[in-house]
Amino acid sequence: MIWEVFRQQSPDADFVHCRDVHAPDREMAKQFSVIQHGRRKPTHALWVAPQEKITQVDPDAESRDETGDGAEKPWAVFRQDKPGGYHTHCGDVDAASAADAEQAAIAAFTDDDPNSLWVVQHQYIGEVTADDVTFGGTTNKSYRFAQTYNVNPAAEEVEASESEQIEAEKQRGEI
Repeated sequence: MIWEVFRQQSPDADFVHCRDVHAPDREMAKQFSVIQHGRRKPTHALWVAPQEKITQVDPDAESRDETGDGAEKPWAVFRQDKPGGYHTHCGDVDAASAADAEQAAIAAFTDDDPNSLWVVQHQYIGEVTADDVTFGGTTNKSYRFAQTYNVNPAAEEVEASESEQIEAEKQRGEI
């Protein structure tokens, strides 16, 4: 089963789609997402949702005959920032069905391209937070940068050693 992963960089940041993981269930998907998407960049929390439960918003959704169970449920809405870019959580809507959620998302969050929206019921989203695991954060890679070295002390030591060697040779009568 494929699970889409959304990463939140800090507590006040939006969740941004960062790819997917393959896992048999939600718990494994959460663990795999921590390993794959939460260890290299600063991460506050991750959301995982089954790919099959994410609905690409269809602008013709009002023509579909889809009814829910009558009870409105919260749906997370994700908007694509640019063509080919990642989807970012932009808000929530309450709806009884996927078609209703699509229409509510179009009304609330679309500028001109409703095809750039995704909706998914909150009940399908598994969350991993910094309270649950220790995310890796960033690796200090400063050792890779070119460094300047202070060669003066070493040069002074070499010069002193050579002077001592010359003085020792003079005392032994070799020079």
